[in-house]
Amino acid sequence: MKKIYFLGICGISMSALAIMAKKEGNLVSGCDDGQISEVLKEENICVDKNFDAKKILDADEIVFSSAMRKHESLIFAKKHHKKILSRGEFLGKIASGYDKVIAVAGSHGKTTTTALVFQILATAGKNPTLHLGGLRCEDGKNFCLGEKDFFVTEACEYCDNFLYLRPYIGVVTNVEKEHLDYFKTFENQKKSFEKFKQNSTFVIDNFGEISAKNITHDKNGGLVFTLYNKDTKIMKVNMRICEDVNVKNCIYAYLVAKKLEIPDNIIKLAFESFKGVKTRFERVSCPFFDTVICDYAHHPTEIKNAVKSANKIFKNRQIVTIFQPHTYSRTQTLFNEFYDVFSKVQTPIFYKTYPARENESDGMSAKKFAEIIKKINKNTQYFDNFEYLKDFLIKNFPKDSVLLFVGAGDLPSILHKNQFIS
Repeated sequence: MKKIYFLGICGISMSALAIMAKKEGNLVSGCDDGQISEVLKEENICVDKNFDAKKILDADEIVFSSAMRKHESLIFAKKHHKKILSRGEFLGKIASGYDKVIAVAGSHGKTTTTALVFQILATAGKNPTLHLGGLRCEDGKNFCLGEKDFFVTEACEYCDNFLYLRPYIGVVTNVEKEHLDYFKTFENQKKSFEKFKQNSTFVIDNFGEISAKNITHDKNGGLVFTLYNKDTKIMKVNMRICEDVNVKNCIYAYLVAKKLEIPDNIIKLAFESFKGVKTRFERVSCPFFDTVICDYAHHPTEIKNAVKSANKIFKNRQIVTIFQPHTYSRTQTLFNEFYDVFSKVQTPIFYKTYPARENESDGMSAKKFAEIIKKINKNTQYFDNFEYLKDFLIKNFPKDSVLLFVGAGDLPSILHKNQFIS
């Protein structure tokens, strides 16, 4: 039994690792100035708002998230020569205890694809272990402790964290410019993905001969499509999740399942019972509007796809897009791509930037970006106060409008806290 102290414990990946460490019999605590997640509360894991020097000194290991790389808590731990592991190192250490690691990487779609792979293995009775960068709608969890045969994990490229994994199957869903505050250039980013693939026994990074046809939506917005191997029909699938981009995620999950020799009937059952991941085009209840969608989309491509899906699913209804940028550097680095997306959005509303690990001097703020978009679209609005945003939405849009909240920041939590959604 070890005493492990997590710096940045409330992060979606870190909280899962902390719980896994506790389940393995370790004494776990940590610090984070963010909102304490429900999964940590349920496990009675102590979270300090400010780091506890005594706990750091007493700990056998310190685990830190990438957001804490320059934090005073990590500086303190280094000064006192503590054993320190990055989030990626600790994940790699846990994963090494399993027979087969399935790691899903990529700029977009990795959370849903990871959850789909887990769903298939669980449906097949394989009792897999899961580490996820999101919360499953089935149980509200970002982890599941199973047996030691299969470890299914989301593999994040930021700070090269995914290079600590040695996957049996490594999946790369796609690669686009992202996290350039760390990689500096897109070429560096692509090189890291190549290293990830080299570290994998088997690599799935394309569809091969598998395709999807007849992509439609049922009356509830659920995704309907048919999988083919060349011209041979494999199965027709009627999903509960909505976005068309999930077809690609399903194909990747299907290819993983076939590599593991799981029958098609089990895969179909898993697909059709899958409820999705929270804040991935998730429809939530709202007392003020008939339709509210929360989506984690924070990259221009993801936002473009979310808006496209909303327009396709909710035809002839007004779509109001509310975006909270995630980090100043991303807004600056991908400015042209963001500009291209929001120059085409009918009603763009911006909420103050979620800074994460950054300061405003690191890039462009949501306010500045909104001012630029407003020059080409007078409907553009900016808010840094939730009550003002709420009042504006209720007063200016009819109840049958579709509100699409996009971003990886804390706006969904604010919506919940203020009972705007449930």
